[in-house]
Amino acid sequence: MTEFTLPTPLETIDLTMDDGALIRVRRHGNKTGPRLILAHGNGFATDAYYPFWQHLLERFEVVLYDQRNHGHNPRHDVTHHDISYFVSDMETVFQQVKAAFGEKKTAGVFHSISAVTAVWHALDVGWRWDALILFDPPLVPSVGHELHEIGRDFELMLADWSKDRPDRFADPAELGDQFKKSKSLSRWVEGSHDLMARSILRHDEEAGDWVLCCPPQGESQVYATNSKLDLCPRLGELKGPVKFITSDPDDPNARSPGLVNRALHEEFGHPYEIVPGTTHMVQIEKPAECAAIVTAFLDENGFTG
Repeated sequence: MTEFTLPTPLETIDLTMDDGALIRVRRHGNKTGPRLILAHGNGFATDAYYPFWQHLLERFEVVLYDQRNHGHNPRHDVTHHDISYFVSDMETVFQQVKAAFGEKKTAGVFHSISAVTAVWHALDVGWRWDALILFDPPLVPSVGHELHEIGRDFELMLADWSKDRPDRFADPAELGDQFKKSKSLSRWVEGSHDLMARSILRHDEEAGDWVLCCPPQGESQVYATNSKLDLCPRLGELKGPVKFITSDPDDPNARSPGLVNRALHEEFGHPYEIVPGTTHMVQIEKPAECAAIVTAFLDENGFTG
């Protein structure tokens, strides 16, 4: 049985956001290589993507952070747990990482809601990246688009599910076993179910059990907000280089992100690649393939130190 053991970070820094929230940044990999900054999907944590980012450590400096109230970060005001704050946080993380670790070529590598965050950040804060790689962003097309209702309803379904999800477990193994039994998560590589459980839970010493790092109320709020965002008409404003790497829209279990991202590629023509046979958790289903696509795209764009 595979069990993933994460490497010890080369450095860890705690960053304070504009409203006082704390985000813990971890530096891994090759300090002399170009920099990649990674973040995760709603309710998850970047440590859980280790099956993917382990393949990038030899060549790149890999800088990890979790969205506020996720992963390594302490709880903060749940009313501030929303995408507009994630956007502000992304700018703070980018600038403070540069200040702490030095200026160098930097690419953003973001999955799901962090990819949506990166789009909003690039459009309204500014283009900060030497390259931007977006894994299966759950974008919702504008009202009137043939896929608007599919995108919106998928996010609202997740908002409804997450607000009442169980948030306490006897130990990470209990949640890991639930993940293993889930048909929708059956494509994850071996060992990743337990890694995810360990990454998204923290021990409550007072209660003696384990609690989700991300509060269900906050997770639900993010899905609900995303259902109303209208970023798609502005995708042509992204300066690039940018690449969308997505789930398989022709898979029998394809959901909104795969379908919407194909339609947006047809409309805007940005670099786009499907990972065949994957659903939304692309990097955990086919981690080596995803890492190879990332590296090839960076090579194509002269991404060297």
